[in-house]
Amino acid sequence: MPPLRGDAVSAAGRWLRLLARVGLAAMFLYAGALKLVEPAGLAQDMSNYRLLPDGLVPVLAIGLPVLEVVTGLALLLASHARGAAALSALMLALFAVAMAQAKLRGIDVACGCFGADATTQVSWSKVALNLALAILSIWIAWPPRTPSARTTAAAPPPSAQPS
Repeated sequence: MPPLRGDAVSAAGRWLRLLARVGLAAMFLYAGALKLVEPAGLAQDMSNYRLLPDGLVPVLAIGLPVLEVVTGLALLLASHARGAAALSALMLALFAVAMAQAKLRGIDVACGCFGADATTQVSWSKVALNLALAILSIWIAWPPRTPSARTTAAAPPPSAQPS
C-alpha cells in the first residue's frame, strides 16, 4: 500500500530537518575548529565590535569556539539535536545582534565568523543570513506537529474506549 499523502509530507519534513541539522553541524564544527586554532585573532575580532568588556573577551575567545564545536557535535546526535538546535538559534541570533549594532554604530569590522583569517566584513546580508539560520535552528528545535501526530495523540487507546 503506498504511503498516505500526510505520511509522505511528514517523511519529507524529517529528511529536510536531518539535512538542516547536518548542515548546521558542519558549519558550527568548521567555524569552531578554525577559531580554536587562533584564539588571539578571535579575541581581536571580538574586541573590534566594541560590545564586550575587555576582561570578558579572552574568556569568550576560548569558550565560544568550544561551545560551537560541542553544539555541532550535539546536532549530529538525535538525542541532543533539539537542545543543540535551540542553543544554535540563540547563538546565531546573538551574532546577528552583535553585527547589527556594529553596522548601526558605523563600526567597520571583520565578521570573525570563520576565524581570524577570514576577512569578510560585517554587512546587512550577514545579519540576515544569521537570522535565517536562527529561524532554521528554531524549526529544527521545535518541529511543527503533523496532523497525523495530533490525531494519534488525541485518540484514546483501544482499551480505554467503551464497549
